[in-house]
Amino acid sequence: MYMKYVVHSIMNQKPEAILIDSSNLLHRAVWIAENVRTNVNPSYIFLTSIKKYTKMFDCNNIYSVWDKRLIRGVKNYRRVAKNVEYKGTRDVEKNNRVFSFEEKTTELLNSLGIKNMYPGILEADDVISWLSNKIEGNKVIVSVDQDMLQLIDDNTCVYSPIKDIIIDKGNFESITSVTLEHFLRYKSLMGDKSDNIPGIPKCGPKTALKLVRECVTDEDLIKKLGHEKLEPYFLNKRLIDLNQGIIEHPDDEVLYQKQYTELEHHEGDANVFREHCKELNIHNILDKFNDWQQSFFEHQTKTTLESIVKKLQIDK
Repeated sequence: MYMKYVVHSIMNQKPEAILIDSSNLLHRAVWIAENVRTNVNPSYIFLTSIKKYTKMFDCNNIYSVWDKRLIRGVKNYRRVAKNVEYKGTRDVEKNNRVFSFEEKTTELLNSLGIKNMYPGILEADDVISWLSNKIEGNKVIVSVDQDMLQLIDDNTCVYSPIKDIIIDKGNFESITSVTLEHFLRYKSLMGDKSDNIPGIPKCGPKTALKLVRECVTDEDLIKKLGHEKLEPYFLNKRLIDLNQGIIEHPDDEVLYQKQYTELEHHEGDANVFREHCKELNIHNILDKFNDWQQSFFEHQTKTTLESIVKKLQIDK
């Protein structure tokens, strides 16, 4: 039943691309590694998830998007706009542990043919938003971040790996309780504790849902609550809206396009991938290497064989 819905959600066609919220995924991989009895490399846990998505969606065109910024020492508009540090509640020590695995993980991904991308001074969410608009055809975004739900459209769905559910236009309201049209307003009224963004006073999910249903426009909201009470709401709309980033920081879009162009024909190398696995002692992959080759390099093998056959035909 689940796989049947997967096919429905991508409109009976396999997606053109999978967009992975990779910093988020690596956090979960490290947490799992630290909470199991056996000694397991978080990079291995991360890769098994990627392999699962590749098989689930029958797609090898994968963009792995990270929060690590290419431009350091400059605050983006979200951090500047807040009196408190944006995402300031996050555990610095835990982040440092996660980041210690990032370099090796990205090397493994690169050798698998997966395309790593980074923001300039914005965040991974903004890069994924840009990619979802840039890439034509069906896309699947893999993330547990609720903010990603605003990117859903006729060609884009979100897979939440923790809930193991695909959210698209067809089931959006039944899952979130709010329409896609009003999702951003709904989130902006409540704020986001995980990102240290306060909402309007005494506004939880039930109140926010009631308000967006009763007040279908911002003018209606102002008439009901007054502009002063809604100041956090209007700020939150600016902070949470993933279309706003490149408006505030247009130079970031130039960096996205540069990376996208450079990665367009990127391919992996099975031998390099094997060497990386040996270096990191990831025997769970090495012992089943043929299975990993089938998942990530089968198309290369097929292309090579086709080239050989064509050459033989020409030589005749």
